[in-house]
Amino acid sequence: MPRPKVGDVVQFELPDGSFAYGRVVRDASIAFYRGRSLEPHQPPIGSRDFEFTVGVHDDVLQDVEVVGRDRSVSEDEDWPPPYSTRDPITGTYQIYERGKTRPATPDECAGLEAAAVWDRVHLLTRLTSG
Repeated sequence: MPRPKVGDVVQFELPDGSFAYGRVVRDASIAFYRGRSLEPHQPPIGSRDFEFTVGVHDDVLQDVEVVGRDRSVSEDEDWPPPYSTRDPITGTYQIYERGKTRPATPDECAGLEAAAVWDRVHLLTRLTSG
């Protein structure tokens, strides 16, 4: 199965039998649509109501089915939103955006997703628990 490309929509079957959908974006990330379906192959293509965006391990994309293509209207849509990081030793903050990091303040990082790479089991837990 070929690796999904930026703009492809992938489907995840959740433990409760419903389906979640994500739009593949750059930086090994997926933007997960807020909408779910009870039947497969019903992605909310065109919606930009994303619940969250996270980086994922390569193997997460090896097992998913591409169920559509959601073309971007601007290049900005192909990038994940900025992620935050905090060095556990120094306590300094950074923002990771478009493949680059820059120093940041705690206030700038407030509300940003922490930079991390998710595996499938934790991703399914987050999708299920909201």
